Amino acid sequence: MKTQSVSSYMLANATRNILAKAQSELIKAQQEGTTGFVFDKGLTLGSRTGQSISLRKEYDRLSVLTDTNGVIKERMTTSQNALTSIIKGTQDLLSTVTAMSGGAAGRAVAVDKAKNLMQSTTELLNSSFNGEYIFAGVNTDVKPLADYDAAGGPARAAVLQSFQDYFGFPTTDPQTANIAPAAMKDYLDTAFAGEFDAASWSANWSSASDTLVKSRIAPTEIAETSVSANSAGFRQMAMAMTMVAELGNIGLSQSALDEVVGKASKTTTDAITALADTQAFLGNAQARTKDATDRLAVQLNVLNSSVLDLEAVDPNEAATRVNALTTQIQASYALTVKIQSLSLLNYLK
Repeated sequence: MKTQSVSSYMLANATRNILAKAQSELIKAQQEGTTGFVFDKGLTLGSRTGQSISLRKEYDRLSVLTDTNGVIKERMTTSQNALTSIIKGTQDLLSTVTAMSGGAAGRAVAVDKAKNLMQSTTELLNSSFNGEYIFAGVNTDVKPLADYDAAGGPARAAVLQSFQDYFGFPTTDPQTANIAPAAMKDYLDTAFAGEFDAASWSANWSSASDTLVKSRIAPTEIAETSVSANSAGFRQMAMAMTMVAELGNIGLSQSALDEVVGKASKTTTDAITALADTQAFLGNAQARTKDATDRLAVQLNVLNSSVLDLEAVDPNEAATRVNALTTQIQASYALTVKIQSLSLLNYLK
């Protein structure tokens, strides 16, 4: 039988190895207790590591979609609030126009109200969210509408020129008092209306795009989540406001003015209907986005549960391991000190 040699050096070295291993295990146990997940997924899960990676990747992708939907929701809410204000202003204009019918009183007031409403509506259509213009279609970096009354603005210049081209004199000429009702009606239905068709609107009024913003609201679902300042409702609204602002107090006879009032009333009513349809369109996009976000929440919950099934650790078990390893390390330190204090001289005295 062979006797193995024993020395204090061998004992100290063995204790050191045990201590190093315990410290490594303690780091793992502490991280698992803090994060709630296994320290080394590859080592723990083995062949199921790929499944865990795929689940986490899908979870991250759906989380990004959920965050994006939150931004889309806020942008559409801002658009809806602006539309509500625009519709209210258009309804106020209808009341003002109706009051102009049958009498000369209030012409100047109506003109001022139409001009103020034009300015406030322009500001609303130029609203931005998160640095992007919300009524510009896909041209989100371009302000949709220019100021109608701005010096050198093409929209007002084109409208006034159309009047002069049709009647042969400008709106400031006293001859406006001689314009026949039939002539005014024909002008409003032809030359004036032409200034608000799609081509003239894009040329003189709007820098917005007809193409709406499309957003991916779910992995397999895309929705149009914006409206454009080029839509018919906005053009009809601008037409009614311009009609009152430019022709409401230029000295027309009451019969000619009644043609303006009648046309403005009908155009305003049509604008309100079209703008309500625009709100409904946007409301449908809001509902689809909410539904998609709710579905994403369910999917995220399932994915999270699947990841936890693979990677989660028992926090109580992790805490127990931390306590056990801490005790072991402390004991190892104490034993190391004892071993290092051993000396042959202590037994030769």
